[in-house]
Amino acid sequence: MGDYRDLIFYQRAREVVNGIYALINTWPKTMQAQEISRQVLRSAMSVGANIAEGHGRHEGSEYIHYLIIAQGSANETDHWLHTILDIGLSPKEKIEELVNRNNEVRRMLTSSIHTLRSKHAGRQIRDDAHPYPVEDMSSDG
Repeated sequence: MGDYRDLIFYQRAREVVNGIYALINTWPKTMQAQEISRQVLRSAMSVGANIAEGHGRHEGSEYIHYLIIAQGSANETDHWLHTILDIGLSPKEKIEELVNRNNEVRRMLTSSIHTLRSKHAGRQIRDDAHPYPVEDMSSDG
């Protein structure tokens, strides 16, 4: 299955974290800026952490579960990046660059989840896939 660090969406998720970290180091030390910095950094770091943890499970449904959690964290990161944009805490161009990179991660996670679900569904055994013939038990005698 390889190393999780080789996964492109993991690498992109780390790029988002590094970009956010660089931005928050330029912010004022106000209570509001510090709270937003904690939230956006926590959610962004959670994306890569869940990809890594899920990859270590090597199980279809568990791995999918962790990728879904990573996707939720990427969605939360998107929220915080748009909040930062709305309040003008960082230059618009820098935030838009991070939003675009984060959206790339979100798309890759969605694609991976769909692919893994398809593969996982093919492995499940279904009793109704091959119905058993039923003989007509009603007879005249």
